[in-house]
Amino acid sequence: MTEQHRKPVRLAHAVLQAAVEQDLGKAERLLHRLNAECPGPGLGDALVAWCDALAEHANDGMPEFGKVRVLDINQETGAQLTELTPTQRWANRMIVARAAGDRRAFEALLAEVNAIGDGRERGRYVVELVLAVAGTIRLFPRGYARMGGVS
Repeated sequence: MTEQHRKPVRLAHAVLQAAVEQDLGKAERLLHRLNAECPGPGLGDALVAWCDALAEHANDGMPEFGKVRVLDINQETGAQLTELTPTQRWANRMIVARAAGDRRAFEALLAEVNAIGDGRERGRYVVELVLAVAGTIRLFPRGYARMGGVS
């Protein structure tokens, strides 16, 4: 990993750790830092790191690229969601694209979020993905995808 990729990945992991610990103020400050200090491809590097962290947790080790199923759950209750917001649908598609090794789809989703002119709106998409990954890590045991029943 080159130096230009290390910083966004390091910050991405710090953001995720804070979100898993439900320290959302710290996660937000770190996201602002990531955005300010790692412009351009830094967001893509962070998105890869977050998606890979979810896959690694779900499989108790880095899985090979393949098809995955995303569980849409209420972060507070653990209940399955019946309707998804556009940001949740985008986060799911991003996670699935990365897990499947579908670079074209991943890059298209990255371009989709980068095309949003309003930085706050774009940030909502990124936050949704971070919260989905953090909530899954917090709510499901390591290796849950290999346990059967939940995948």
